[in-house]
Amino acid sequence: MSHTPLGEICVSLGLLTPAEVARVLERMSEPEGRGMRFGEAAITLSLLDDAGVSRALAQQFRLNLVPDDRVDKLQISDEVLALMPAQLMRERCIVPTFLEPEKRVLSLLTHDPTDIAALRQVQAATNAARLRLFVASRSALMRLLERLVPHAEPDPFTRAAPRPEAREVDPDEAITLLVEPDAGTAAALRRLESLEGGEAEVVSDPEAVAALLGPDRVVRLFYRRATAKLIDAHVGAWRRACPGLRLCPVDGFGLSGRSAVAEDRSRQFFLQLTEFLLLAGESRQMDARGRVRRTARLTSALSEEMQLRPEDRDALQLAALFCDLDELSLVSGMLDTRDEGRRFALAMTVLRQFDPPWDIDGLLTAVERRLTGQEGPGRDLRVEILYTARAAVRAAVVDGGDPVEALGPEAARHDARVLRCLAHVLRRQGLRHQVAAGGGSSATIILAEREAAVLTALEARLSAAGFDVIVAADGEQALQLARNLVPAAVVANQRLPRKDGISLMLEMRRIETLRHVPVLLLTDKGGGAKDVARGLELGAEDVLEKPIHPDVVVAKLRRAVARRPSDTTGISGVLHDLGLIDLLQTLTLGGKTALVQITDAGEPGAVQVREGQIVAAQHGRRTGEEALYSLALLDQGRFDVRFDDSGANNIHGQSEFLLLEALRRRDEQREAAE
Repeated sequence: MSHTPLGEICVSLGLLTPAEVARVLERMSEPEGRGMRFGEAAITLSLLDDAGVSRALAQQFRLNLVPDDRVDKLQISDEVLALMPAQLMRERCIVPTFLEPEKRVLSLLTHDPTDIAALRQVQAATNAARLRLFVASRSALMRLLERLVPHAEPDPFTRAAPRPEAREVDPDEAITLLVEPDAGTAAALRRLESLEGGEAEVVSDPEAVAALLGPDRVVRLFYRRATAKLIDAHVGAWRRACPGLRLCPVDGFGLSGRSAVAEDRSRQFFLQLTEFLLLAGESRQMDARGRVRRTARLTSALSEEMQLRPEDRDALQLAALFCDLDELSLVSGMLDTRDEGRRFALAMTVLRQFDPPWDIDGLLTAVERRLTGQEGPGRDLRVEILYTARAAVRAAVVDGGDPVEALGPEAARHDARVLRCLAHVLRRQGLRHQVAAGGGSSATIILAEREAAVLTALEARLSAAGFDVIVAADGEQALQLARNLVPAAVVANQRLPRKDGISLMLEMRRIETLRHVPVLLLTDKGGGAKDVARGLELGAEDVLEKPIHPDVVVAKLRRAVARRPSDTTGISGVLHDLGLIDLLQTLTLGGKTALVQITDAGEPGAVQVREGQIVAAQHGRRTGEEALYSLALLDQGRFDVRFDDSGANNIHGQSEFLLLEALRRRDEQREAAE
């Protein structure tokens, strides 16, 4: 689930100007700013104080903000303060304020609502059933802690920790520490010249880290998530020695001098940017564009379904984007002679120049051998996933369809495990599209746009919003697609080749099955009020002038689709295909009103969503939030969605945070099971 970027919120609140947001982003891209979050970077540039950051965070997460003057006057009972260890409160700057004994709901003051690890520690330490968060500035919380919580004595063992053999470090220098308990891996990492833009100290013994810290030193400490339990035992002592310590967990350290990517979001940004740049310039290759995007989407979904490592998912997604570059790209004259005659020649030539941190060359070579029949199904799941996803797209397999039926006799050449997962992925995507359409027969959006960059941005955003996007090269093709598919809506530029957007809309109005399909028109720069007025007068759902924001298009399409009469009474499926959290997220994002009933899973249950908000839940005798969390843990059973309102109302929290808590509980259950 995504949030409005903090920079946008700061601008909307009048805390920063767009130019100042650009300065912060520029600072974050510099070597000394890498690893910083937006608020930290803004504070270092003296553009925001911590009170301003807290105000923006409260707005971003829709939480109540407690002003500094109210924090300074707070009186908290000793019984509530005793619920949490003083060390935990000081390390994470979190203060409990009130406990509802019957429901075990604990109210907390925090300056960072994204510190999920700290919140989990609080819940474990206090045995609270649920946490209610309030945001306050860090400085106000520190003053409150100074007043209410006595200082903890420094750990003498931390002070006496031996200093590792390392280079001399300037006490005022910003440093990067890389903690790797495995001695062999640590030795290999010491050969890295840099990590995150600066020289790094590699430490294999966590006990030795404290000797490198200091109260005024800026330190970023990287460690593998697999070693988190070992690291957590030392974090408290490290933070006492260095209040400015930044912890940066990573999935794994890079090889051959390449630094690790600390955040999944950074990796996704890179892949999405690659996809955008690859597709944006290919406005004359509409058919190939659609195949490339769908291949990449299926490959990514299969990689996640089959639980591949993050680095393998990245390699597959890049390979899927580039494998048909010779068909998609208009680039010529750059082919490496050693690639001549190979199926993925241009992809190998281009990717090799950028030295990717994965063996994509070997991956594509293995897929090529599969395509030429030199090898049968093998042990490398990456090869089988890309091979099958590519074949499925060329066989025009659809969401909700049967891949074995679509592939025909060719299915025998594919790995049975991948085919089973592909069938599951297609069923889930088909159900998502039905839910996004509000129970209608279609969630398909036909998109016809002349500018390649605009087309790519809209296609990506609409797909992410749950729509099935079909790209048309011109107005004539858009009309033919509309006849065949009867889409949920059409988005078209007013000035298209062969048939302009206005003519397309007028012809759709003369066809009975398309008469009520909403049409959203886009005007080119300089079109002016005349084009807007003409489109609206002739019956367009809306007319948007460029530059447009994809989120605006998504919002208008959802509103238009929601108003269309539904031709079905509901949607049914099994939780194995589409989990309840995923289903509820699709309903809330789409602003739907629906009753979800759960059966065949022990006690029956139900969840009511009203205009995009979860307002009620029941599971057996449980009601409210606890019923919702109980239902979210189910992985077997049947769901039925009816797009109506039962009138029930026993939940009052924000849906986004309810779903986050449900995800957290589900993940904890799975970890315990493993």
